[in-house]
Amino acid sequence: MQRRFIFSFIFLFVMGMVTFLVPGKPVAGEVVAGVEADLVPYRAVYRLALDRADFQSGITGAEGEMVIEWPKECDGWSSSQSLTMGLNQSSGEYIEAETRYASWESRDGVTMRFNIRNSHNGALSEHYSGVAKLKTPNGGGVAEYTVPEGLSIELPEGTIFPTRHLLEMISSAKRGERILSRIVFDGATEEGMFEINAVIGSATKVKEQNIRLDPSLNLSYWPVRLAFFNFDLAQDLPEYETSIHLVANGVSRELVLDFGDFVIRAVLDKFELLEKRSC
Repeated sequence: MQRRFIFSFIFLFVMGMVTFLVPGKPVAGEVVAGVEADLVPYRAVYRLALDRADFQSGITGAEGEMVIEWPKECDGWSSSQSLTMGLNQSSGEYIEAETRYASWESRDGVTMRFNIRNSHNGALSEHYSGVAKLKTPNGGGVAEYTVPEGLSIELPEGTIFPTRHLLEMISSAKRGERILSRIVFDGATEEGMFEINAVIGSATKVKEQNIRLDPSLNLSYWPVRLAFFNFDLAQDLPEYETSIHLVANGVSRELVLDFGDFVIRAVLDKFELLEKRSC
């Protein structure tokens, strides 16, 4: 399994029990619009630590920080995310991985701009940038990369972008639907797409409240398990899996990133609401 730190919210996820995913039925636009009204612009800081590691992983420790800024623009949603992770290996080697991800999605869900930079030990290892456009929401389209120059990816029918996926997950959770399978493009790799299978649990009350957080984050959440499958490959196992505690306002209280032989836990440490723009 390839170890990638891919973070486009966090918000796209869930657990796969099948060998391949079939795109789910599109959620009606008016339903998604109702969910969008509950989303909040925010800045969140997560503390990352090693939750467990198998012997064969060679990892003995990990720590880091992830910062997400999610302001709402008049014509869409912006996302700015940065992650810094240090990994200690049994060989004595120390690896520092850094990811910076920025995107903008139009409110109608048909246009997305993206820019991602991945670095290892201070050296740039990957850079992807470009624009993706769909013919219609849930329709096919194309992603044109400026980095790498000339790369173009056809987006199949049923493709959506990360924010739309977040809205559909919350909408499904509110309606009591337990499974959501979607093709999601985020631009974080040359392939650009994952088939994501989400398994959504029942609303759960927060057991340990954090008085430093906004009161809305101390009420309840939906436990969601996300499995990411490479769109171009027939896979029995996902590339990686993520578990999140998803709140109705679009914020995740906690994340668990499962890379197979090691697991990273991200806990919300600081949170602030950003000012809503009057449009």
